[in-house]
Amino acid sequence: MTDEASISWLWDDLDRREWTGLLARAAAPTLEQSWAYGAAIEAVSPYRARRGVGSIGEEPVVMLQVFTRRIGPITLTKSLRGPIALAPIEPATMIRLLEPVARRLRIRRLRPLFWLPELPVDQADRMMCALGKRPMVRGHATSVLDLSPDEAALRARLDGKWRNQLLRAEGSGMRVETAHGGRFLDLLVQRHETFRRARRHHGHSGREIAALVAAVEPGEDALILTALERNDPVAGVLLVVHGRGATYHVGWTGEAGRKANAHNLLLWRGVLALKARGVAFLDLGGIDGRAAGVARFKLGMGGGITELAAMYL
Repeated sequence: MTDEASISWLWDDLDRREWTGLLARAAAPTLEQSWAYGAAIEAVSPYRARRGVGSIGEEPVVMLQVFTRRIGPITLTKSLRGPIALAPIEPATMIRLLEPVARRLRIRRLRPLFWLPELPVDQADRMMCALGKRPMVRGHATSVLDLSPDEAALRARLDGKWRNQLLRAEGSGMRVETAHGGRFLDLLVQRHETFRRARRHHGHSGREIAALVAAVEPGEDALILTALERNDPVAGVLLVVHGRGATYHVGWTGEAGRKANAHNLLLWRGVLALKARGVAFLDLGGIDGRAAGVARFKLGMGGGITELAAMYL
């Protein structure tokens, strides 16, 4: 496979099994490029998912899920945290691979493409500008936790304060229930939606959360962990598996859960469950400087920071 080989794209040709199989080959798959995420967006919005695979010669090397919507004569397209590379790709080759997509989706053709690319932050501007794209708004930062070390090493990487809070939670008598749907999903959706409306938060709606859980592989790819004190739920989290990775999607907690450090216990138990399943990394779902306490909590788990440069148009 060389830069001189022919490039081609095949759109909307793979079924769920084939798409998921390709995603499983990727070193760094994102939730937003999973089949389940696309199905959830279709269930709750006017956008429709389109899925393309770019090949060099006969070899698929990159995959990209986009979301399209017609507004009068305009077809609006969004790409979130793609493309996903299936093998190491040089920047110049990636530009060649993405050029047919960018050429087809242009404002002057009434087909604008809003693109949050999953590209190294030190390369994204140059690569996107080469494709005729310009930055619009700031990008995305998240903490990614490598799950390959053993349990003792993972625990040693925890920030001292985080680890002490975990110790207190482990000794509190709280128990953790793990589910893939049912009443604990209903509870998570209800509590999250109440919090979102009270804070006028623009994050995932309850409908979106329920649609995503409904779209994942049954009984496998959604882990709902709930902390209980004397049978009373005090906190919950949702972890979603996608390929060799997983994402902390949403969570909720009450006053009792905060006092008992329930989130420390839930995420630690989630890490161990994911590791036992063979998941390689956990994306902790975004870091926002405007929510410094949440950012410190996520960084306290010992993960590295991944940054995306911007949303481009």
